[in-house]
Amino acid sequence: MNQIGHSASVRHLIIKKSAIPGPHISVSLLFLLLFAVSPQIVFPGERSSYLDRQILRLISQPRLETGFWGIQIVSVENNQVLFALNEKKHFLPASNMKLIVGAAALDWLGADYQFETSVYGLGTIDPEGGLLGNLVLMGSGDPNVEGRVYHPGQGLQAGNRSTSLFIEQMADRIASRGIRSVQGDVVGDDTAFLYEPYAPGWEHTDLLWSYGAPASALAVNENVFTVEVCPGNTVGEPALINLIPGFQGVNLVNNVTTVQKVRANSIGIDRAAGRLVLQGEASMDQGKLDYALAVEDPAEFAASLLKSALERRGVQITGKARARHLYPLEVLQEGKPSLERARSLQSRYPPEQKLAITQSVKLIETVKIMMKVSHNLYAEVLLRKLGAESAGVGSIDSGVVAVKSFLAKTGTPEEELNISDGSGLSRTDLITPRSMVRLLLYLQKHSQTIPFLDTLPVSGIDGTLEHRMNKSDLRGRIHAKTGTSALVNSLSGYALTKSGETLAFSIMVNNLNYPVQEVRGALDQICALMVHYSSKKDAADRD
Repeated sequence: MNQIGHSASVRHLIIKKSAIPGPHISVSLLFLLLFAVSPQIVFPGERSSYLDRQILRLISQPRLETGFWGIQIVSVENNQVLFALNEKKHFLPASNMKLIVGAAALDWLGADYQFETSVYGLGTIDPEGGLLGNLVLMGSGDPNVEGRVYHPGQGLQAGNRSTSLFIEQMADRIASRGIRSVQGDVVGDDTAFLYEPYAPGWEHTDLLWSYGAPASALAVNENVFTVEVCPGNTVGEPALINLIPGFQGVNLVNNVTTVQKVRANSIGIDRAAGRLVLQGEASMDQGKLDYALAVEDPAEFAASLLKSALERRGVQITGKARARHLYPLEVLQEGKPSLERARSLQSRYPPEQKLAITQSVKLIETVKIMMKVSHNLYAEVLLRKLGAESAGVGSIDSGVVAVKSFLAKTGTPEEELNISDGSGLSRTDLITPRSMVRLLLYLQKHSQTIPFLDTLPVSGIDGTLEHRMNKSDLRGRIHAKTGTSALVNSLSGYALTKSGETLAFSIMVNNLNYPVQEVRGALDQICALMVHYSSKKDAADRD
């Protein structure tokens, strides 16, 4: 069996019999048929195979042919192209962008990397435990300060959304240092990154909801809060509205009225001019409704939660909760952003003023959540973290430079890419199926191969593929990242064939105005064709 140089680190990872029917199959046997050189893709002869004909027949159906399809399928063993269609064309990738960001993060930082988030007391502490100055919560780019993990078979543990475990722990540590009062403000400092909460090309309607949460170097509770709407006690009363976790600084306008019964709860939510407005009707016979919304200012949100947690512990605070940002306009020099100027303006605090520190879970756990459940915030923060790692300041631009330098090692030229964000929410991201397959082939010989493979959703088993391709012949055989947005569907990863081969593939379809489930069904049918592919039968068919 051919393996790359890191074979000593390859664990005995066995895909369970419950995942793939038949005898136990080693992941190294399925995935690591590798070469120590950059993959050179080999194209087959002109004669079409059964796989060619079946895929073309599928996507040429009247209900599917109006879309723009891009597909490349390559054998991992010999780099032979088994099918290609528009593989050099640009496509909107949607959440397939996360596959790129996740791979780059593991390459730059390593699976065991841990973030540090600290609290500083900027001033002296008097004998009575009074901090004579500001209390600063300093973020370093950890999107998962809550320490969430993804468990196969159990999914993502949501945790207690009524509070932030991270904030509660930090408040305990500060109080344990004997702090009894703060003669100053509680400051959320996110200057490790430029303050660029949203990426170019995001749609305005995305920004209100949890999946469009703003990126920040300080991200508490995943920069999300829940609006809980309950009917009042009697018809005609205003509905009862709670914010979870509770925090200050929200100008809430409640225009929701309690009614006896409506055909469906109809509540509209809007955020404008510093106000959060809820309008509509709450039915007494339908109970409460929950809406997961994005916070407006993550660093201020974190500071507000910490201030409240300390006050519940009896710590008196004279000041307010506020944010410290590093704005892009602050770092302009001669009309252009200056990394040197940005680094000079970042906050730096003396080590002796550090009151508390926490280390994150290992990076692999955060990447796994990002990939398995397609978490947008994690991808956006990790993109900026890559920029901070490579340039000293996290930003969209510095992150894109870091990602492109990683992709250059895969043999992907810059003209095949237009990267605007990390999550794929942007409508200006452009990727080719060929560049995605190049990445997948490169990752087969990377030191982070096993951790990367472990982050991919698996057909019929977990993540965004848990309920797709869950029949016995496909279950456990597709390890791939999904992508879905308006008029975009994509799927890129690896297929494990019945004959024991591994195929790297990327399927992208844009501009197909058809129900999402129908489009996904077509992608899944292509996956089924790959699973039943055999190179020996293919060769005989070509002959």
